[in-house]
Amino acid sequence: LYDLACVAAIAIVAAGVGQLRNRLSSDPLPLVYQTPAQRLEAELTSLVTAPPFKLPPAQTVGLAEFRAAVDHGGTVIIDARPSFYFERGQVPGAINLARDDFARDYRKLAPMLKAKRDEPIIVYCTGGACHDSRLVANALISLGYAPVSVFTGGWEQWTQAGMPVATD
Repeated sequence: LYDLACVAAIAIVAAGVGQLRNRLSSDPLPLVYQTPAQRLEAELTSLVTAPPFKLPPAQTVGLAEFRAAVDHGGTVIIDARPSFYFERGQVPGAINLARDDFARDYRKLAPMLKAKRDEPIIVYCTGGACHDSRLVANALISLGYAPVSVFTGGWEQWTQAGMPVATD
């Protein structure tokens, strides 16, 4: 009985040390198995759940520069607003990569985005206090896309300036 208790104590200590070491590891193993698709979903979701980032001024664009990018092409325009708003109107040529559905939308758009990896990207959202565009832009930078900029005026400034609007 004493030997059994010692073996049980050693097993408990070993399991605890293993759990602690795993938790402190830079790349811990999950306690519950996740498929590769589930892991990708979790990683993509975590990219846009961080607090708002402060982008350097060089990584933002104003209305004139944004309008030129929209008119001349060669730039990927991304609308970070929820699809509900995107469907009611968007900047012509924009694609919807919503912050709230980032993982799902990114998986759907990844082949197209990877094919245009060398093109600049400009992300916009509602404008003003909306940080969705900054979160999506930083997620794309984390995924290796560059250059990525944010149109800080967003949809609000675009429509107030009387710029063209597309609907799906």
